[in-house]
Amino acid sequence: KLCPIHKKPVELLKEENYFFKLSEYGPKLLEFYAANPGFIQPESARNEVVNFVEQGLQDLSISRSTFDWGVPVPWDDKHVIYVWVDALLNYATAVGYGANQEKFDGTFPANVHL
Repeated sequence: KLCPIHKKPVELLKEENYFFKLSEYGPKLLEFYAANPGFIQPESARNEVVNFVEQGLQDLSISRSTFDWGVPVPWDDKHVIYVWVDALLNYATAVGYGANQEKFDGTFPANVHL
């Protein structure tokens, strides 16, 4: 196989990772969306999300074992937190998660998510 952008051979790599079992949450999410139709607006966005979830959610890699830099996984020093998880945690910790629960509770859940 060739990279469609660079036209160079694809190099296959193997890596040990920890995964978030997102696949287990599909049915519960669909139940929630059905019970709370106004949760995602506009309706076109809701339909897009529901269709995406109905196709089946895939588990998400949350760690990397081939890097020696990054935020360490607390229970496994051979792994670091995958950067997208780290970035997501920055949003929560910036408003007090883990340090100022009152501030966090006053921010989340927000009235509107864009």
